[in-house]
Amino acid sequence: MDYKAGLLVFTTLLVGSLALPRPKDDVSVFFQYNANGRIVGGTEAAVGSHPHMVVLSSGLLVRSFFCGGSLIAPRTVLTAAHCIGTVSIPIIGTLSRSLRVTVGSHRHDSGGTTYRVARHASHPDYDWFTIKDDIGVLITDTEVAYSSLVQPVAITYDYIDGGVPAIVAGWGRIYDGGPASDVLLELRTTTIDSKDCVELVNQANIEWEFEMQTDPRAEVCTLHGPGFGACNGDSGSALRRIEDGKQFGIVSWGFPCAVGAPDVFVRISTYESWLKSVIV
Repeated sequence: MDYKAGLLVFTTLLVGSLALPRPKDDVSVFFQYNANGRIVGGTEAAVGSHPHMVVLSSGLLVRSFFCGGSLIAPRTVLTAAHCIGTVSIPIIGTLSRSLRVTVGSHRHDSGGTTYRVARHASHPDYDWFTIKDDIGVLITDTEVAYSSLVQPVAITYDYIDGGVPAIVAGWGRIYDGGPASDVLLELRTTTIDSKDCVELVNQANIEWEFEMQTDPRAEVCTLHGPGFGACNGDSGSALRRIEDGKQFGIVSWGFPCAVGAPDVFVRISTYESWLKSVIV
């Protein structure tokens, strides 16, 4: 089967989610929204334990959460490019006027301080079809006020391979078809060797009849085990090293949630020059 005919990405046109491949025998759509987003197997994070976390939402009257992000500078929110794409007008690329970023909140639906977005930048090589180079930033219209609940996260440009204890946080549904989590959830996990990730992704492709590929140059993987992992709705959130709290990855894509396949993150170190050029 032709690669492009077989590769179908399970993400969203209306609101952001963890990009997820569709079965290769389903050629009806290339993008589809799945609302069952959550940190699977996670626990409630302590209030203020992730002061870098940002809620990306749309809607002026009701805050409609669609992705996570991380505050990395006074006006810069780091997230996944496919999250930005979900609130951009096709071809033109203009952001939805209702896009907002909220900091300092333990909940995604209320609390915190909300800012407008002045502009955005996605990596010039970002490919929405293959979900590669899936990194972007949102620039707020004013500087974010720091506090005990709002702090930027430090970035490490170290090359991270296997065996590194890490932590990821996010909002979303706590199980398939269940209610969304009212509070921020976190999951401690561990990175896996790049060669192991390639092999496990290939195995998952066979099992789930997908045709996804991971690029060790630009992506880093974690694997906790069945019943634990990132999922739809966690996209854009930070993957941080537990040792020093520094961010080295961005939630990007994965297979059906918490089935024992790797979760795939953007490897930030690959994009050091580009990211430093767009930080405000």
